Amino acid sequence: MERTAAVARYTLTILRDDPAAPVLYTVSEADDARALFTSLPAPRPTLVCIGGVDWDRDLSPWPAKKVFRGGEDFSGEAGAFLHSLLTELLPAAETGLSPAWRAVFGYSLAGLFSLWAMTKTDAFQRCASVSGSLWFDGFADYLTAHPLLGRPERVYLSLGDREEKAKNPRMQTVRAATEEAAQIIAGQGVPCAFELNQGGHFQDVLPRQKRAVLALL
Repeated sequence: MERTAAVARYTLTILRDDPAAPVLYTVSEADDARALFTSLPAPRPTLVCIGGVDWDRDLSPWPAKKVFRGGEDFSGEAGAFLHSLLTELLPAAETGLSPAWRAVFGYSLAGLFSLWAMTKTDAFQRCASVSGSLWFDGFADYLTAHPLLGRPERVYLSLGDREEKAKNPRMQTVRAATEEAAQIIAGQGVPCAFELNQGGHFQDVLPRQKRAVLALL
């Protein structure tokens, strides 16, 4: 079953089989979410895809300089987006549902947001950051000082083995940053798995997301 809803300036695409299944929230294109949902074996979780997101604004936890020439600086408004997610998007998505548990996951900047969100709310019991932008300025120090809330049941981190070969020097730190994040989270007593995949940042996006979802389940 598929249901869509417009909430504030965002669009929700809710894909589900069982109203009691776990609910996984992600930021992505609706077609990508449909492909991911179709690829999952039964019993499938409910997948909530959030569209209409300004990635550099809504998914960055604090302001930072841009990484790509011609791009825009990160404006650091993840707090506002998280507030909308918790107070507007989540209630709208879960109308008629009684989920066993919730998770938040994402790719690239959405992976950074997902992990950061776990330090701000206990609404999600599981989290995955897939090729997450954990190189983001100051994130390791932030994660050290701000433990994940609510005793999460499971965290999954993954990265391509060539992502540290990026031309941008900030992005070259991504492997060290992701491995450090895994150590920090494990040190907080939270079960945390780290998986290294073959390829660069833009390779095998769907299979990597599928592995993350299966790891959360």
